[in-house]
Amino acid sequence: MDRTIISLENVGLIKQEKQILNNISMLISSGQKINIHGSNGVGKTSLLKIISGITSQYSGKVRLDDSISMNDDLFYIGHKYGLKQELTVRENIEFILKFNNKINTFKNLIEELKYYEIDNTIDYKIKFLSHGQKKIVSLIQLSLLSFKIWVLDEPFTGLDKKTIDRFHKRIEEHINADGIVISTSHSSKDDFDNIELL
Repeated sequence: MDRTIISLENVGLIKQEKQILNNISMLISSGQKINIHGSNGVGKTSLLKIISGITSQYSGKVRLDDSISMNDDLFYIGHKYGLKQELTVRENIEFILKFNNKINTFKNLIEELKYYEIDNTIDYKIKFLSHGQKKIVSLIQLSLLSFKIWVLDEPFTGLDKKTIDRFHKRIEEHINADGIVISTSHSSKDDFDNIELL
């Protein structure tokens, strides 16, 4: 039986005297894919930041299962990807692995880069990569870091169909290992549990 890992109870957010989120409640269990969708400005990114512990100025309650550590089990990727522009692909991945006290191998990095067909970029500085390549590098971190909860702000935007299909396979592998994916988009997705913000 899947266990509830994250619960939100009547979560609300006011920014500049405007109600962005109002009474949002949900239960998120292991092995679940959540797609939070809606138009621009409805609070999708704000909700992800609340779930991730980045934003603390909100009303209501967010609870994590006792087995979960916000620092050790949850990884957030936003629109800026968290990559250092002056470092190479290899240096960025090595930095993020060390920062998160994760041990991985150069071989695994090469395999992931080959999987997404960008292994020729390993010694390129991030600033010289295309938008899509930067996003792929940020997504590769997920497979190498082994966090239980992936929180992803519009992860499919800017990717071609082949790359989207490949990332979907990585998501399925993660879900089959009792992981959790919480993502945002502008529309519903057939293979996700959809939550619309109005």
